[in-house]
Amino acid sequence: MNSISFLSWNLNLMENSHVAPVGWRMDQAESLIRERVLLVDPDFVCFQELPGLVPYVETHELIPANTVSHCGNLATLVRRELLDQVESRAVGRYAVLSAMESAGVSFANVHLAPGGHGKTERLNAIERIISICPTPNLVVIGDTNTRISETSAIEALGVHGELPPSPTWDSRRNRFRDDGKRYTAYFTRYFHSDGVGVKDVKVFNQPWNLDGSRFFLSDHFALAGRVELPSALSRATRKGSHSTENY
Repeated sequence: MNSISFLSWNLNLMENSHVAPVGWRMDQAESLIRERVLLVDPDFVCFQELPGLVPYVETHELIPANTVSHCGNLATLVRRELLDQVESRAVGRYAVLSAMESAGVSFANVHLAPGGHGKTERLNAIERIISICPTPNLVVIGDTNTRISETSAIEALGVHGELPPSPTWDSRRNRFRDDGKRYTAYFTRYFHSDGVGVKDVKVFNQPWNLDGSRFFLSDHFALAGRVELPSALSRATRKGSHSTENY
């Protein structure tokens, strides 16, 4: 295995956008969520802000560790054939940590403290996750609620934080609520340790067009990517080194 793919999505308790079709139901939303997961076909699915259900995806299993965050539930799904390779645990009320010892990497599905006042709590949570990670490498994925200005403080803890290619929150584009607040942010994002890289990152910022309505299923956009494992990175480094020597 050279890489592990992921999809992260805060589902906002599966509430309806104010521009969703009249009578739009939760089971209809669940069906579209399932379609998105099947289309992306990730190894790990990290959901945040779930209500009292987990969307069903026949190709994946729910990891038997979950927690209730400050808003809704966290749940992690994993591709069925990988389930027996994963050991998971809840970390407080903000993370589900899933370790793949065979790949040397752990994935932390997070929903960290909200608001500008939550910076210290967010830093403490990431520091705690790093301290208990059982594998050499770690990827923190999910609704981090972090501001761009916090990146350097988080990186000082020992993980890197590239921004996704476009905002994962855009209330100008996604008028989920009719409250007049319009801004962009990178609340959903990832941080990773030195030994792995994150590639092929995509933000799903296009609305659905159904029953004459253009609408989003959540106020957050879904985020997908691929984590390159240490063995793949090592080969790429060796290849690059050889190419340099040939010049």
